[in-house]
Amino acid sequence: MMALWLKGIVATRWRHLMAVGAGIMCATALIGLIGVFGLSSAGTMTRRAISAVPVDWQVALAPGATPMELTKKLRDSAPVRAVATVGYADATALSLNTGDTTQTTGSGQIVGLSPDYQSLFPGQIRLLLGGTSGALLAQQTAANLHATVGSVVTVTPVGAAPFDVTVAGIVDLPNADALFQIIGPQRGASPVAPPDNVLILSEADWRTHFGEATHRPAGGARFQLHVGLDHNPLPSAPEVAFSTTTGMAKNFEVRAAGEAIVGDNISARLDAVRQDALFARILLLFLGLPGAILGILLAISVVRSDAARRRQEFALLSLRGASATQIMSLVMAEALTLSLLAVSFGVAASTVLARSALHADVTSYDAMVWLAATALGGVIVSCLAVIVPVRADFRQSTVSARRMWLSRERVAGWERGKVDIVFLVLAALTHWRSASTGYQLVLAPEGVASTAVDYTAFLAPLLFWLGAGLLTIRLGRLLLRSSGSLLPPMLSPLSGRLATLVGSALIRQRSRLASGMALVAVAASFAVATTVFNSTYHMQQLVDARLTTGADVAVTGSATMPAGTALNRIAVVEGVLAAEPMQHRFAYVGKDLQDLFGIDPVRITNATDIVDGYFTNIGAREALARLARQPDGILVSQETVNDFQLAIGDLLNLRMRAADGSEKTVAFHLVGVVKEFPTAPRDSFLVANASYVAAQTGAGQAETVLIRAGGSMAALAQRVRDALGPSSQLKVTDVSQAAHLIGSSLTAVDLAAIGSVERGFAVLFVAMATGLILWLGQSERARSNAILLSLGASRREVRSFIWSEALIVAGIGLLAGTLIGLIDAWMLVRLLSGVFDPPPDYLNLPWMSLSFILIGAIAAIILSVLAQSAWTRDETAQELRG
Repeated sequence: MMALWLKGIVATRWRHLMAVGAGIMCATALIGLIGVFGLSSAGTMTRRAISAVPVDWQVALAPGATPMELTKKLRDSAPVRAVATVGYADATALSLNTGDTTQTTGSGQIVGLSPDYQSLFPGQIRLLLGGTSGALLAQQTAANLHATVGSVVTVTPVGAAPFDVTVAGIVDLPNADALFQIIGPQRGASPVAPPDNVLILSEADWRTHFGEATHRPAGGARFQLHVGLDHNPLPSAPEVAFSTTTGMAKNFEVRAAGEAIVGDNISARLDAVRQDALFARILLLFLGLPGAILGILLAISVVRSDAARRRQEFALLSLRGASATQIMSLVMAEALTLSLLAVSFGVAASTVLARSALHADVTSYDAMVWLAATALGGVIVSCLAVIVPVRADFRQSTVSARRMWLSRERVAGWERGKVDIVFLVLAALTHWRSASTGYQLVLAPEGVASTAVDYTAFLAPLLFWLGAGLLTIRLGRLLLRSSGSLLPPMLSPLSGRLATLVGSALIRQRSRLASGMALVAVAASFAVATTVFNSTYHMQQLVDARLTTGADVAVTGSATMPAGTALNRIAVVEGVLAAEPMQHRFAYVGKDLQDLFGIDPVRITNATDIVDGYFTNIGAREALARLARQPDGILVSQETVNDFQLAIGDLLNLRMRAADGSEKTVAFHLVGVVKEFPTAPRDSFLVANASYVAAQTGAGQAETVLIRAGGSMAALAQRVRDALGPSSQLKVTDVSQAAHLIGSSLTAVDLAAIGSVERGFAVLFVAMATGLILWLGQSERARSNAILLSLGASRREVRSFIWSEALIVAGIGLLAGTLIGLIDAWMLVRLLSGVFDPPPDYLNLPWMSLSFILIGAIAAIILSVLAQSAWTRDETAQELRG
């Protein structure tokens, strides 16, 4: 009996089964695809995060421990890429005698580094002045001592004789928090600021002065092993990689037997990324969940559309002696067979798309588990979508009632309870709560490698999407009910003399058409929201990368070999749209040595983007205009303004190095506050007019050239390298090389590919939604069409019913969906404003992609109408023959 039933429904209702299966398949494929992409993105985030850790492990050695023996134990415990021995010694003071005065600092740290340390760990030291061969002073220490290259500094160490060193260079220590962290039982007890006074010596000189002190427990000197791990063997999942690195660290500490303690920087970073990876998956889920819900709704709607036929079939089976259990077993067999086939095709589609479009690994254990869970969930949900309505109907109605069932308009429970209004109010309240806290979804305090994520904030766009979809049904029904006199004139170009009749038919079927508007609206909103959000997200990734690099391509030199001297050769390279020079100097603000960037405020935007998010309480255009109007104007970073309590208009006397090597005081006036600037550090820096800086210092060279590319940035960078020649010491970088980790690694997730796939699904959903509404009216339309044909109406006039339905449903649905999608994308972008550095100034509307969606949706709707016209013609012929 079961086989006969399945054979019969396949033969008679294959179109209906295909429609249900298509909805289930699309929902399964989309959820599976998003999950696989999320897992792949987590691997990308892991690789990006650990590549940004300058020193993976800092191993503190006990007094008397031998670095060479512990290095052997390290290699036995972990895949070690590089090891360097670093000495740390305490100093009671550093002093500098200039002849007239003596400057003396407080306590400080004397660090000893091997000659190859900077090549093994290149992110630890940034040279500001002088060279790296010899004694190096930290930037703040040089400011405290008023020291420069060539100054002789006296070091007073703890428990050792004072000695003099000649300063060879002044450096910045970008990772001072980690470099001077506490390692051991007190680690993490309370944050300790890095020392203000730091002197770096070569390893040989350091051992000369402090070698003996390392063997004494209170000698004031100790060794660390700085370790770089081989990242290739690490798992891609951040939580698994975290467990692996912490396990290796503990294994080494056991082998060291009390001689060493590990400061595990890489695990601290991975611990933060574990939260970020979960956040990224939730982001992807909220981008894809509406599509999955839509696919399920389409499948449920198709099932419900066949309710009348099912009632008649079940009544017939009951009259012929079939029990309720037998009927439900037939329904379950039908549902299970259909869901298994549809889910299988959905998983296969997600696997193919993940490999071909997203280049994601679907063979990993996590990906296979996700696909299996998606398949199981798809089977369960789709079976319930078929069985539950049938079960409820079977319990609530008698055989005679099922045979006499007639459709009538009912007010749904959600409409009586105003669920749509409730959802919209909750969405507004949730979003307002996030706005009141400054959209701080990701909190990453300075020096603390951890994050806190407010996941509930993502309920706002989801609740808005659901509420807006339900509201579309309410408003669509109201609009059709009140448009009796307006519809006939609007439909006359399509319906001709039948315009009044078609309008009346549409009003009578307003519940079905309003549901169709809502389905088309949520499908279109899904397409618009994902497209606009992905485009804005990608735009901010480029803005952030350009902020790091400076422009699409940047050529960087030094004071002795400025990149500006090669400007003419660079400007004529193929693909260079604009090339602008930029000075990179250093100036003392009080005792602080800060980066100073000299620009042409009129021409700088030719080569790079200067956006409003870079500035405080002022737009980018106004900030550059102020700088252009006032030659001695200067833009000062927010941190410097706070530290020195500055205000707009204040006079700043900065000490700068002149062309002859002397120190000169240059007067500036504060015209604006800047938070970010191309190539600038994140904390303290200055932006001034290049012409004024050149006139005051006598040095007009530009250390950097910023380039706007007219094509592939990587290809242009290579052409610029070729033009400069192999012997050039200028450094050429492009945006693709920028390591733009901002706040929490979330911009490591590339949404471009998944966005293209989601747009394809969205267009398909729009076509399915329109086709579904036409399908729902097919049975009623067939009898009406037969009557009209018998009364002399032409086939064109009969087909106008279908075209009119499609026009009303698709027209209103696409307009409502566009509005809902834009608002939904705006809410997501606002919620993620804390992730971007700087946050976006506006939504980026990709007109090409949006046009593709519109054209694709219209084409899909036309194909649906044509298919429905053919099916209706067949059923009309059957009605005429009957």
